[in-house]
Amino acid sequence: MDTDPNSRTNSRLIKRYLQFVLQYRINIMIIIGIGFVQFVVPMAGPMITKRMIDQVLVNKPGWSLTEIVIVLGCLNMFGNAMNFFRNRVTVRLGNQMVVDLRKQLYAHLQKLSSRFYDNRQVGSVVSRIMNDVGGAQNLVNSGVINLLVDMFLVIFAGFMLFHLQPRLALSALWILPLYYLTFTNMNVRIRFAWRSVHRQMERISGVLVERIAGMKIVQSFNREKAEMDRFDKQAKHHFEYQTSAQTLSNTLGRFSQMFNDTGNLIVWFLGGTLVLHHQMTIGGLMAFQAYLGQLYGPIQRFSDTNVVVQNSLSNIERIFEVFDNEPEIQNKPNARPLPHCSGDIVFQDVTFTYVSERPETRKQDFKGGDPDIIERFKPDKPFYVVPPRMRPDPPPMIVEKRLALKNISFHARPGEVIALVGPSGAGKSTFINMIPRFYDPDQGQILLDDVDIRDYNVFDLRSHIALVLQDNILFSGSVFDNIAYGRPEATEEEVHAASKAANAHDFVMEWDQQYETVLGERGVRLSGGQKQRIAIARALLKNPRILILDEATSALDAESEELVTTALERLMQGRTTFVIAHRLATIVRANQILVMNRGEVVEKGTHAELLRLNGLYRDLYEKQLKAMRPEDLTAVISMMTKGEKTMPKGEKRVSTS
Repeated sequence: MDTDPNSRTNSRLIKRYLQFVLQYRINIMIIIGIGFVQFVVPMAGPMITKRMIDQVLVNKPGWSLTEIVIVLGCLNMFGNAMNFFRNRVTVRLGNQMVVDLRKQLYAHLQKLSSRFYDNRQVGSVVSRIMNDVGGAQNLVNSGVINLLVDMFLVIFAGFMLFHLQPRLALSALWILPLYYLTFTNMNVRIRFAWRSVHRQMERISGVLVERIAGMKIVQSFNREKAEMDRFDKQAKHHFEYQTSAQTLSNTLGRFSQMFNDTGNLIVWFLGGTLVLHHQMTIGGLMAFQAYLGQLYGPIQRFSDTNVVVQNSLSNIERIFEVFDNEPEIQNKPNARPLPHCSGDIVFQDVTFTYVSERPETRKQDFKGGDPDIIERFKPDKPFYVVPPRMRPDPPPMIVEKRLALKNISFHARPGEVIALVGPSGAGKSTFINMIPRFYDPDQGQILLDDVDIRDYNVFDLRSHIALVLQDNILFSGSVFDNIAYGRPEATEEEVHAASKAANAHDFVMEWDQQYETVLGERGVRLSGGQKQRIAIARALLKNPRILILDEATSALDAESEELVTTALERLMQGRTTFVIAHRLATIVRANQILVMNRGEVVEKGTHAELLRLNGLYRDLYEKQLKAMRPEDLTAVISMMTKGEKTMPKGEKRVSTS
């Protein structure tokens, strides 16, 4: 697709949409073909009516009244059958396009890097997939495809009008410039009005998803009324915007009807005068009026369809705003497969600057400066002679840059445990996010088995990596489905074995439905320790060569932490493991400890080596000792007294008072 974000004018939007629509060209040609066949009915009807009035009803030789009625009846039946078949094909096409467009949009969203989601509300993104794609469907279901047939209908009807009575035809066409000016000036207002409706709905969706996901916080702080007032305010303005858009749409329809009625009155008056002066037959006047209806009818239909078009174009703008975001993490043209890996990882002078973009909050963008209410979009001029360019101006962005990693170098050998320690904001999470390529370094290389990870197929690379986080995401579905998420083909025995190794099997078997027990969204039915053990079972079943643990035990009670820690130790065996942890037992046993501060590795070595430096690590270590629970402190002291491996000879013993 065209990715120029400054090209969303009407013509470019339609062109981009047509690129998507062309894959359905066979169905579209069928719809248009049926329309042209159906074209016979409105074109033949007026001439048959003229023959009936001017010949049959005055007893002139020719067709009989019965023959005329039979022919008209057959034409009507044929027209109804064609109309039914065409509508059926159109509806099926519209629904299929919605499914395919949603799939493409969702597939594109899955390719976008973490940077895209960092400053966006989930509800806003979901609104693009559900609401906007559904709006785009109306370009098909509203009969837009039939506009081509209507255009030929207008041309043919105009030809017949001039054939029947040229002077009367001229008197009927003077109204067309009024149509043009009305559409030109109303379209921009309708388009902007619907754009305001959709932007306000995006605001509502974003807040709703956030608050529903955090309902416990809302309730615990007694914020129900405040949140209800906020929703009521947003919904009220959405109602006003939608009512305004529908009023403008209705106004355009009434203008169009008024022009039609005026044209008909003019034709009846002038045509009646011609009949009275014997310059036109009654049948000719009736046929002229019928063809005038064929001329005005498509224009009236276009007035109704135009409202849908303007609404849909504002939806399509928002869809293409998503497509205009290019995935930052992509495979190279000849990406290398990675069927197996040993887990040997080397960072070579890795530097990464975190660049975030977020829309600038400007008071003029919001009604009264309230960020919950978007300001209405308004035309630049009160009157237009030619249609204006209606490209939505991209919001000004605030670009924030922060050096997250600076010249990181180290070597993790297969099976080693690498512990990352350091104050909050030191860059530990950014560090581990580089390994599965959630971000790519600005400078330097990350090598896996002596090959830059950017040379591998991303799917293959991530197939060898598993994550266990502090707040693991579990999906709505059964326990079995969640454990087998990374290996859907896993057998029941394999899932049970992973669950047992993760210390999850016993509590799962206590439930009535056992592994078929359905978890709530994000695993809300589970305790923190249970969620962690399910997540560990999921990682075990995947059997990765590289394991990433991001503070996996920091939020657990003592009993849960012991069970989770035991499961993690099983999971870490034989795997290259990166651990962000506050638990001293894990840190002490690490093969390497990287001490990070402000994006740099300021100290590196084993526990004993780092204690000798009397630097940042020792300071963090002593603070942790003072903050530990007595039972954990006893366990650590026991480890420390086992020998020099933990505490070097002659090293001053840390006070535990």
